Amino acid sequence: MTLITNHHTDDYEFVEFQVGQNTFGISIDQVREIIQPVPVTSIPHAHPFIEGIIQLRGDVLPVIDMKRVIECGEEEQGESKYIVADFVHETVVFHVTAVSQIRRISSSSIEAASDLYMNERLPISGIVKKEDRMVMLVNFEQMIKEQLTVEK
Repeated sequence: MTLITNHHTDDYEFVEFQVGQNTFGISIDQVREIIQPVPVTSIPHAHPFIEGIIQLRGDVLPVIDMKRVIECGEEEQGESKYIVADFVHETVVFHVTAVSQIRRISSSSIEAASDLYMNERLPISGIVKKEDRMVMLVNFEQMIKEQLTVEK
């Protein structure tokens, strides 16, 4: 995956969020909005990652429970957030534990992901090292394509 950078600089902007104790990032260019959770309608026999669907401004959108994706068995404490994300062919909602902030960093400070910890379930495109933690930049479009799209 090629990271999306600012056209005028070599900066990369992403929304930093948590799922359980893990910290992830999604490109700001893919984030439509961040909202409070709304009631979810369950769908029988849906993919295990799909929590259900919501209605947002007249659109019906699938909700992907990121705790299911990373197999995080922790019970949710307090409020959670929904990240509404736009991809080429799909708009989805990611149910996450918390959203921290928007970060802008130099693309050169992103380390390539190693094959040793890459997996098909959650394709990591890069790692950002912070003082007290690491942020995993995930190729969410690839995850949706490979994990959730049904071949026709």
